[in-house]
Amino acid sequence: MPDTNQTATENASEIPADAQADAPEEAAPEIDPIEDLYHGDCLSISGRSTLTYAIGRHKETGELHLRIVENSGKGMWFDGWAPAKDIDAIVKGATELTAKSFHALHPGKSINTGGFVMAVLKDLGLIRANEENTRLHEHVPATTFEKVAMVRMGKTIEVTPAKPAKRKAKGA
Repeated sequence: MPDTNQTATENASEIPADAQADAPEEAAPEIDPIEDLYHGDCLSISGRSTLTYAIGRHKETGELHLRIVENSGKGMWFDGWAPAKDIDAIVKGATELTAKSFHALHPGKSINTGGFVMAVLKDLGLIRANEENTRLHEHVPATTFEKVAMVRMGKTIEVTPAKPAKRKAKGA
């Protein structure tokens, strides 16, 4: 009669080595490559809820990102990060921005997310209400997501001075 008190380790030794190799391994926890730098609050575009957002920096590329963290209202949203370069690509020079303009940041996700992102960008000063039609928003000239984010975080932007062009020697 077999001993029913064998431990799992003793039983595992009875399993052929090739079968043990096929056993599923525990997946290592995924590490978020974006580090939170700042959390802020602002009103939604409708003014009926307060949004909490995060500004983060990618650990490898150094690029800033934005995400919605919380909503005091009932609306659902997608909490993924949106890269600054994608935000700037949508906003730069635009004069007729709506919540739908920001759906491209998270395609196929909650439609509320675009409006929530728009509210944050308005609060940060990257966009403003269009004077002719307050249902539309426009890019604030000479601003980028990085500039307004750094101001909000109370940090200065490190600007690397451009190197002067080398002049060709005469007679060369």
